[in-house]
Amino acid sequence: MKGRMVGYVVAAMLAAVNMVYAGPKLAITNDAWISVSFLGQVHYAYDQDATSKNEDFFVRRARIILQGQVMDGVLFFAETDNDKAGKNGESAVSTDIQDLFADFRLLKRDEGELWVSTGLILLPFSFENKSSAASLLGVDYNAEAIKFVNDFTWRDIGAELHGNLGKIASFRVGAFDGYDQYATKTLAKNPDAALRYTGHVSVDLLGTAETGFFYTQERLAGGHYLALGAGFDTQNRATRTIAKEGETATVADARAWVADLQSGFELGAVALTLNGAYYDWENGVFNGNTYFAETGVKFGKAMVTGKYTTQDPDKGATVSDRAVGFGWFFKKHNARVGVEYRWGDSNDQLLAGVQVLL
Repeated sequence: MKGRMVGYVVAAMLAAVNMVYAGPKLAITNDAWISVSFLGQVHYAYDQDATSKNEDFFVRRARIILQGQVMDGVLFFAETDNDKAGKNGESAVSTDIQDLFADFRLLKRDEGELWVSTGLILLPFSFENKSSAASLLGVDYNAEAIKFVNDFTWRDIGAELHGNLGKIASFRVGAFDGYDQYATKTLAKNPDAALRYTGHVSVDLLGTAETGFFYTQERLAGGHYLALGAGFDTQNRATRTIAKEGETATVADARAWVADLQSGFELGAVALTLNGAYYDWENGVFNGNTYFAETGVKFGKAMVTGKYTTQDPDKGATVSDRAVGFGWFFKKHNARVGVEYRWGDSNDQLLAGVQVLL
């Protein structure tokens, strides 16, 4: 078995390919520009305990990204995605508009800036769900910890106010429609749901507050930084559930909060990253707590990673998993490879990938 696992690791490192292409900015006027990019990721997964297909190559992400500036203080961002195409042998490929929003600056002072975004936006709830897929600490997100309802790949339609207070703090808060649930037959968005309100604040005790569209999970020895965050997500009468045909629907509110952190430290030739979050969920999908802690120790171009995650429902069994991994950064996030092995209460799994970012 050990020899077989080593073989799978080697095969995965060589064959699982993530490709990212970021196009150059094309200047249109002195203060207007546009950039077209492509993001593609192919993953390899070996599920040791699966009862059906236990080896899988699939397109994790395939995105065409369009971003630019119309004038000083007016930005836009749009991207398509083909998410998990070919996973578990599925041949169907669908193209979705995953992000589509405009960003307007309302205020600019020495103390900070204030912006408002409107459109289809990543919910501003936590460091984890708002992080860029191109700068993750591990091969993929800690998705098992996120238990949203009425969302589209952690996104929703609405307006978000965001800004910063110098280098010390940043904030994001928005009002959203609550995306229509279409993935299940019994659980759906309630037609009479109120607006959804979501927000997150980050206080940076070390380093500089991040103010871009996305957070960075792994800054790769970008100096000392320590960001403490807190977020909330709430929607009254969010979902309706019909357990059996002919029964009266059960309407439920959705509530969630999170306390999280992202940090990194340079210790001589060694760089240490430590991220974590504790979530409290109360909605139609999950009632209980989830939490995780992940770390990376980088020396030169090599990095060893470790992760611990727990899903603790109010009713039912607690699920805890551990993962260890290895990454090699040829040129920071522009060229990297990684492999992770997970074990615990979930199925043991090997996940690997290679990333190229231009």
